[in-house]
Amino acid sequence: MRIRVALLLLGAVWPLLSQNSTTPGRFIVEHPTLHNLGFEWWISGDENRNAQVNVRFRAVGESAWRNALPLLRIGGENVGRDREQLHYTVPQGFAGSIFNLTPGTEYECRFTMTDPDGIHGESVRTVTVRTRTEPQAYSNGRILHVYPPDHKGPRQEPSFTGLLEAYYGAGLGDWSVVWERPAQPGDIILVHAGLYRPERLNYVDPLAAPFDGTFTLTLKGTPERPITIRAAGDGEAIFDGAGNHILFDVMATSHHIFENLTFRNTDVAILAGKKGV
Repeated sequence: MRIRVALLLLGAVWPLLSQNSTTPGRFIVEHPTLHNLGFEWWISGDENRNAQVNVRFRAVGESAWRNALPLLRIGGENVGRDREQLHYTVPQGFAGSIFNLTPGTEYECRFTMTDPDGIHGESVRTVTVRTRTEPQAYSNGRILHVYPPDHKGPRQEPSFTGLLEAYYGAGLGDWSVVWERPAQPGDIILVHAGLYRPERLNYVDPLAAPFDGTFTLTLKGTPERPITIRAAGDGEAIFDGAGNHILFDVMATSHHIFENLTFRNTDVAILAGKKGV
């Protein structure tokens, strides 16, 4: 009789135990940044949410491991609003990052999953990931010199009035779709000291910006030959939006570098982030 009761109790408890144990699933390595690496590890089970994932890492070639923050337990959180008819439920798993890394460095990252209720499957994952290297201007690129409309004095050649004249090869007005001699991959556009503030109500504004005062850039660089827009180093190069919403729209570009420029008087300095535009 005692054996029978014990078997009945075990039969009642076993489904709960199996739901509380953890089964590791898909492991995801996010796109690296210059200084951080991100990861996700999907799971099933762990109904009592007491599983953990500890993280250690080391640069390839080093012998000593360093501890990172454990991954965060996620799952079941609902993101969205009824008004927009958007709903997303976060899958069960873990997510997190390793911070403050060195750019252009390969790291060995080890993730160890534990659960007092048991792990069914591979509990340790080790991956090797490289942080991004900061993009650099093309060393043999053409040099194009940009000056503000009120510049007086000598110029370095080839020279242009305003950024868009150098970028699209256009003259006065809104010629962003009429490309006479557009910049090429690898070009370095040096912006000389001065104030670059579009005259938004002037159709033939010397800076060639349209009525919204936005510098819309659409050309394509390449990973090896980005288009670089850089302050020339002879004083502060200021792009002033005069209170507009977007100063630079680079949604349709690829591989552009902005260096040492000053942006002011605008809601959004650089609108970016979409692929395939």
